[in-house]
Amino acid sequence: MSISDITGGNPPAGTAGAGEAEVVPEARQPLFDRLEGILTGLFAAAALLLCCLNILLRSLAPDYAIEWGDEVQVYLVIWAVCLSFGAVTASGRHIKADFFVERLPPGLNRAAAVLSDVLGLFMAALLVWYGAAVVLDAYDFGDLSTTSLRFPLWIYYLALPVGAALMALRYLIRLLHAAFGRARGET
Repeated sequence: MSISDITGGNPPAGTAGAGEAEVVPEARQPLFDRLEGILTGLFAAAALLLCCLNILLRSLAPDYAIEWGDEVQVYLVIWAVCLSFGAVTASGRHIKADFFVERLPPGLNRAAAVLSDVLGLFMAALLVWYGAAVVLDAYDFGDLSTTSLRFPLWIYYLALPVGAALMALRYLIRLLHAAFGRARGET
């Protein structure tokens, strides 16, 4: 199995052409990529559905409005956003200041891309570490939301370290692709 098999053939941003990863047809996307997209979409769709339902209930039957709806919407949106960290990293679509980097010679441009991925991996690892500490504290203390739902907050907080772990995994894959993909002549 090669790095391209894992990443779906997408080179890291900054190492192919103008720095954009190629768009891979859904049929060629690895299972992990599709699963990540499906879960993100399901969380976002559930939040939207809950929002629409709650708006309708508040307008048409206020007595039946879902009291905890807003809280759960926030949880679903946060999970959707955090689950997308890995996909955004894999496709090289993070917000970046690349005005000067794009003007560097190709060799320096690749070095800057690798440095960026190393720093990204480091930051993602810090988010996993400190996010996990917050999750464990919330679990140990039995933190619950202040609404009538009394939702365990450690589940909500878990979104950050999970998303950061997905991002770290993608940065690691990008670094492996940059290191070993080029050695075999792959791009």
